[in-house]
Amino acid sequence: MKNILKLFSALSLLIAPLFSNAQNEYFFPEGTRLNSSIPSPEQFLGYPIGDWHTRHDRVVAYFQELARLSDRATFQTIGFTNELRPQVVLTVTSPANHARLEEIRQNHLKLSIPGEVPRSFEGMPSVILLGHNVHGNEPSGGEAAMLEAYYYVANQDAGIVSYLDNAVIMIDPSFNPDGRDRHSHWANMHKSFPPVADPIDREHNEVWPGGRTNHYWFDLNRDWFPLAHVESLNRVRFFHQWVPNVLTDYHEMGTNSTYF
Repeated sequence: MKNILKLFSALSLLIAPLFSNAQNEYFFPEGTRLNSSIPSPEQFLGYPIGDWHTRHDRVVAYFQELARLSDRATFQTIGFTNELRPQVVLTVTSPANHARLEEIRQNHLKLSIPGEVPRSFEGMPSVILLGHNVHGNEPSGGEAAMLEAYYYVANQDAGIVSYLDNAVIMIDPSFNPDGRDRHSHWANMHKSFPPVADPIDREHNEVWPGGRTNHYWFDLNRDWFPLAHVESLNRVRFFHQWVPNVLTDYHEMGTNSTYF
């Protein structure tokens, strides 16, 4: 019996990378070269992206692991939700840019001040803030954030290395961590094996209030201007620390429509 268990254990170690490679090939362009010392989301979480709804704390832990392993990434907490979940950002850029990140930030801020335009734009990276999952029950944004982070941290292709020389990419995996976890708990609790795609299945029909809103049942996508909620205050405060060239707010539009 022990020998059989050892055999299964050895086989699992051989097979696991094959499944991981297959998933990478599905999500990333053909021929993408990825640093094997950086774990993919699947390797870190123990399941392929899409098999489960990933809890917010596991997304945070994956970002922390990327920052621990790579000199391309730094991790920071920009605030906390009403339920004390951290709002986090992973900043990905070249090691050289990381060494002068505050200088880049200060120079970039001059672009937003009248009369303070720098004499030269040479050597000034673009600043990009990729935000996800403002509606907690549009969960694929948070899953995609992990794939984005992995792609930029582990990618060894010359084109991506050049991008990181010329851009500071900041990834916020969830604008609404409380709503995300409310929805993730519901979906994982009612998940069936094999999965059930029927839209009337209980897994796909949350009870009120569902995961769309935050702790106070407010749609945070309606809070960019009034800034009545702590999550919005935290993310807008962070925005003004950088004033990015590009800000994204990734949404889902349902299974029968386009992604964004």
